[in-house]
Amino acid sequence: MSNPYELPKDLLHEVIVRTIEFDNISNEIIRTAFGLEIEWGGENESIPTNLNEINRFNKFFLENLGSSSRAELLLNVVEDICKTNKEEVAKCKDFKNKLINFYKIRNIFAHNIYPKDLQGFTRLESSEPHWNILAKQHEELFNELEEFLMNICYKKID
Repeated sequence: MSNPYELPKDLLHEVIVRTIEFDNISNEIIRTAFGLEIEWGGENESIPTNLNEINRFNKFFLENLGSSSRAELLLNVVEDICKTNKEEVAKCKDFKNKLINFYKIRNIFAHNIYPKDLQGFTRLESSEPHWNILAKQHEELFNELEEFLMNICYKKID
């Protein structure tokens, strides 16, 4: 019988995959904000014409950013975009808190043997481990953050 407080591997996998997907979306928005949107054309339509520049930016800049630095840069880009539309400033502020919680949950999964809540308290006395609750919160945050970035930010950058 396994310990109900141990981290379930399937939940860890889901959190990691969602975080990678979110990092890919945020990387695209950051690249676009730096003027490096993918340009198609030329002889071979399946390869971007600016692939070398994008790969160089990814390798020497984005891949070397930690989660907190990437999140801070993304927040800066989002705040700049939201400044142009007063209605979305409130969503932008909420975005920051959701982004922080998204990465907090990812860190809890990545760096803890026993489940913790978002305040960092281990809850071994709890009848239900926090892993399931945190995984569900992470999924909900991902869906909200992705929708915000795709519907508000990405459309405005293009």
